[in-house]
Amino acid sequence: MNSSAPPKNQGSRNAPREPVYLASQLASICDVDLKTIHNWCDRRESSDDPAELESFRTQGGHLRFHHAAVLRFLTRWGYPIPDALLQDRPHVLVVEPDGEARRALVKALLLKRPGEESADAVNPAVPPGDQTLGLWSTPRYYLHLWDDPHAALISLGERTGAGAPPDLAVLSLPMPSFDARAWIHAARAQVVDDPPLFVLVTDTPSLAPAAEAGVVANVPRARIEALGEILDLQAQTLLARVTERATQARLGRPRRRVPIAPKEPIYVASQVASIWNVDLKTVHNWVERGDMEAFRTPGRHLRFRRRSLLSFLRRYNMEIPAELTPERPRVMVVGFSADEGRRLADALSPRYDVLTQPSHVASLAEIGLRSAGAGLLDAVVVALPVDDLDERRWIAALLRHPDTRYTRIVTVGGTSSQRQAWQNLGVAATVMTDAHTQVGAVLDPMLGVTAPL
Repeated sequence: MNSSAPPKNQGSRNAPREPVYLASQLASICDVDLKTIHNWCDRRESSDDPAELESFRTQGGHLRFHHAAVLRFLTRWGYPIPDALLQDRPHVLVVEPDGEARRALVKALLLKRPGEESADAVNPAVPPGDQTLGLWSTPRYYLHLWDDPHAALISLGERTGAGAPPDLAVLSLPMPSFDARAWIHAARAQVVDDPPLFVLVTDTPSLAPAAEAGVVANVPRARIEALGEILDLQAQTLLARVTERATQARLGRPRRRVPIAPKEPIYVASQVASIWNVDLKTVHNWVERGDMEAFRTPGRHLRFRRRSLLSFLRRYNMEIPAELTPERPRVMVVGFSADEGRRLADALSPRYDVLTQPSHVASLAEIGLRSAGAGLLDAVVVALPVDDLDERRWIAALLRHPDTRYTRIVTVGGTSSQRQAWQNLGVAATVMTDAHTQVGAVLDPMLGVTAPL
C-alpha cells in the first residue's frame, strides 16, 4: 500500500474539501470490521497491481483514506455506497427520458462515476443511453440521472430519508404522463426543511409552470452548456446547505419531520444458513439460481439485505424467523377517499402500522422516504385506476427502485383486464371492491402475519 501522503487537493477553490477517513471510521461506515479494511488495502489482482483500496499513512503510521479513493474502490466492485459517504457536496437529481439526451448531458457536464472525478481531464467514452442511469459526480456535486419521473420522485424521497436530499432537480419537459407542477409540489412537500430548487429544460416555454416556487431557471435543450454553468453556480451556493446539514447531524439535531432511518442490517452467508438451519452450499445454490438476492464484497463474500431475505420468505410462504420478523409490518394506503381510507386503516390497524396518503403522486416520494436505510414499507394498498395517472408507470416505478421493489403492492378496483395487466407487471394481488373487508385477508398470508383471534 502507498505509505506516503498524496499531495493536497489541487482542485477548484470552490469545490468542497475532500474528506479523509480513519480506518475505524471507514469500517463503521461500510459496516465491516477493521481486519476487512486492512484486507481491502492489501488485496491485489496480481503482485504488480496497486492496492485495491488506496491509502496513505500519517507520520504516526496510522492509515488514512481519501474520499475519492474509497468511492472509486466501492464503485469498481459494485459494493453499495453507504449514504454517509455521499454527504460532502450538494446532490442534483436529473430526469431525462431520452437516452441520447442523457448521453449528451454526461458528455457536456464531464460526468464521471463516483471516485473518478480527479482522473485525467479527458472524458472517457460516453456509455450507451441505457447505461447512463444512476449516480454520477463532479468535483462540485453528485448527480442522480433518471429516465422516468415516477422513479425519480421515489429516489428523491429515499435520498431525503437517507440524510442526503436532492438540493436541485433538473426536469426535462414535457414529462411522460406527469404534470411538472404536481412533481414539484410533491418534491417540496417531502423535503420540508430545505426544499430543492428546480431547473426546467424545455424548448416549449409554455410547458414550464409560470412563477412556480423554487424554479430558478429555464434552459433550452439546445443550450446544454448553459445548464452546466447553472449547475456549477448553484452548487457553490448550495454547499452552505450541505455544511449546515453536517453540522446539525454532528450536534444530534434532526431537522426532518421523519427521522433518518438507521442502517439496514446486513447478514453474512453463515448467518443466513444458521437462520434456516441449512448448510452454506444450500445458501449459495439459492443465490446462484436467482431465488435469493445478494451482493458481494470486494473479497467476493456474499452479503444479504434484511429486506431481500424477507422477500424470499414471503414469496415462498415460508415461516419468518424471529430474527427477521418485523414487530408490526408497515402498510401505506394510497388514493382512497377520506372515509374509505379511514375504514381501511381501522380494519388493518390491529395488526399493522398504517399510513395514509390520498395523493398517488405525493405517495411516490413518501414511499421512498419510508424505505430509506433500514426502513421498509411491507405493502402498499392503492386504489386504481385514477384519472390523470399512468398506473402502469406508477406500479413499474415502485417495482424498479432498489429500495421499494421488495414492497408488496395490492390494488383495489379496475376491470378484469386491468387487474390482469397489473398482475403481469408484478402486483402481488388485486381486490375488486370493498377494500376494508377484503384487503386484510389478502395481506395476512402475503406478509406472514397471523390474524388475531
